[in-house]
Amino acid sequence: MKLHYSKQDGISKEFDIGERSITIGRSPDADIILLDDKVSRVHCGIRLWDGEFYIKDLKSKNGTFVNGRRVEVAKLKASDIIKVGGYTFTFEQPAGTGTETALREISDEMDLGKGYSTLLKEIVNDSQEPAAPPPPAPAAVATPPVRPGIRKLPQRPPIRLNIKRQE
Repeated sequence: MKLHYSKQDGISKEFDIGERSITIGRSPDADIILLDDKVSRVHCGIRLWDGEFYIKDLKSKNGTFVNGRRVEVAKLKASDIIKVGGYTFTFEQPAGTGTETALREISDEMDLGKGYSTLLKEIVNDSQEPAAPPPPAPAAVATPPVRPGIRKLPQRPPIRLNIKRQE
């Protein structure tokens, strides 16, 4: 994920957010340093938790806002607008290969001369997973050697006797 914002001099900045938590504030120890009197030393933090990004206001005096609403903690989603002091951030998710991207890539390949059939073969070949190796052969069960002249008799169920005691 990325945070886009403009510095006071008008230069556009981008900050990558990953597994590591980040802080935003006036302090030189903050990950994103904002030189603004309305921003606390450590104003807010953003962290990844359970696959989702969350922003938390760290007891700032002037508050942290997401989409115009003051928040203590909020789950972030792509295109959310974050306001800290006089700065506005846009929380963005980099585009993956979605339907539009895939169609554009196919169109570009066709413009370069590839045919429809060739592209379909490449897609099918790319999507096929390698075949799983065959399961191992079952281990052979060891049978005791048979000595010559000894015949193995079939097993019979045990015999039960009902004996009554006479008095």
